[in-house]
This record gives sequence, C-alpha cells and structure tokens, in this order.
Amino acid sequence: MSPIERSVAVPPVEAPPEHSQYSGERRALRRSQAALAAASACRLNTSPELTIVIPTYNERENVAPLLQKVRAALPGTRWEVIFVDDNSPDGTADAIRAAGAEDSRIRLIQRFGKRGLSSACIEGMRQSRSRHIGVMDADLQHDERVLPAMLQEIRSGRLDMVVASRVAHGGSMGKFALHRRLLSKLGTKISRLVSRSDVTDAMSGFFVVDRRFFLEVADSLTGTGFKILLDLLASSTRPVRVTEVPYEFGVRQHGKSKLAVRVELAYLYLLADKIRSQWARRRSSHRVPI
Repeated sequence: MSPIERSVAVPPVEAPPEHSQYSGERRALRRSQAALAAASACRLNTSPELTIVIPTYNERENVAPLLQKVRAALPGTRWEVIFVDDNSPDGTADAIRAAGAEDSRIRLIQRFGKRGLSSACIEGMRQSRSRHIGVMDADLQHDERVLPAMLQEIRSGRLDMVVASRVAHGGSMGKFALHRRLLSKLGTKISRLVSRSDVTDAMSGFFVVDRRFFLEVADSLTGTGFKILLDLLASSTRPVRVTEVPYEFGVRQHGKSKLAVRVELAYLYLLADKIRSQWARRRSSHRVPI
C-alpha cells in the first residue's frame, strides 16, 4: 500500500470528565435553576389568599382575642392580617408586634402624625399581597365567622366587593342604640346619591374587595373620615358589582367607641366631596371640544 493510500487513524475525542470545571459549572447552574423554581412555587403556594386590614387606635385589649377568632374562622385558608395603628398611646402597636413575633402572618404598619380610619385602611390595602382584601374593625363587633362566606362569594371573580350587612335579610343591628340605628339608616339613604350600587348597608365597615377593583379606584379615594366603604363605592366610574352577606353586629368588649360629632361631620364632608367629583366628571364629559 502506497503512502498515499495509507489511512491515518484519528483518536476519538473524549468528553470532558464529569469532574471537569465545565461540568461542575453546569451542575451548579442546574441546581441554581431548580432552587429558583422551587422558591417560586413555594411563594405561589404560600402567598396569602386573603389579607385582612384592621385599623387600630387604643385597641390593645382586643388584639389577642381578635386574632384568636380570625384563626378559628379561617382554617385551611392562607391569610394575613395587617394592623394599621395610628401610634396608639395604650401600647396597641406593642401588642401587635408581640403577636407578629409568634405568627409571621401578622403584620404591623405604625403611623406617626397621621390619624383616620379611612386613610389607615387605604394604606393597609396598598401593602396587601393578596388578590382579596378584607376590612374589619378591631373592636370585636364584626362577626369574623362570616369571613368564609364572604371569601367564597368574592372567589367567583364576578364581583368587585362583598359587604357584610347588618340590615340585609338575616342581619341585625344587635344592641345598637336607637339614635345610632337612625343615623345609620339616614346615612345609607344619603349615600345612594353618590354610590353606584344598591347596597343596603353603605355605612358598614366590614367587607371584602377584589384587589383589581381597589387599584381601579385608589387614585380617586378621598381617604377622610371613617366610611371607607362609601368612599370605594362612590369613587367608581361604573356600576359596582357587589353582593351582601348578613351578620349580627356585636357588642364592644374593651375600649371606647370612636363615634363622635366629628365622625358625622367627616361623613358629610365625604359626601360633599364625592358629589363635587361626580359633578365635575359629568361636566367634563359633556364639554364640547373647540
């Protein structure tokens, strides 16, 4: 065989050993990707389904019993509670911190130099991590046992809001004083001038709202006074999809009621502001371009 015909054997190219630098880097990359995927899945599985925003001022004695009631009412539900405390002098924030140290689902926003239930609720709702946001008082007068029914209604995706009503069929004002019953009834009638819904208890402070609806109206909220529900309803530029769940209004166990003449004045200011805003929108929509 001539030198030209002679074939030259080429040695096979060997794959780099498993312990090579490049293989180690690939394994590290795969482990990193797997860890990120696991962390993402964990966040999806553990993120709360319901955030309950609770504004507080001098409610220290009610913190522990309220949390106990919430835990009992929502077994099997991923929830968190955001307390928004206006720097209560009775140490409410300290009681909340102590509870949060034992349960990571309990969060605290402590405000300094700010006062007001509506603005506190708005601040807590903005900090929520959930699709569904509930609002209730800390005074134990709102029946936490209706929360599962409210959550079931809002889960459908067909509603913007579910309101716990004291005056819907099956509900009750409980031991509400006569003058407060009359005030609530009058307030609900007046609220129909500005709200885009036929809610029977627009003065309620107990409801669950879809986060998307909250974000839709957030920039139009007045944030004054104590009637955040009316603020939400009246800030919408479209009819609000809402249903109600009846409940019986309870009796305050500790602390003092926040209702006073200034609350009623703040309610009238809220109504006036919403009427002014709606009139301005209607006037703007009818303005003929030049």
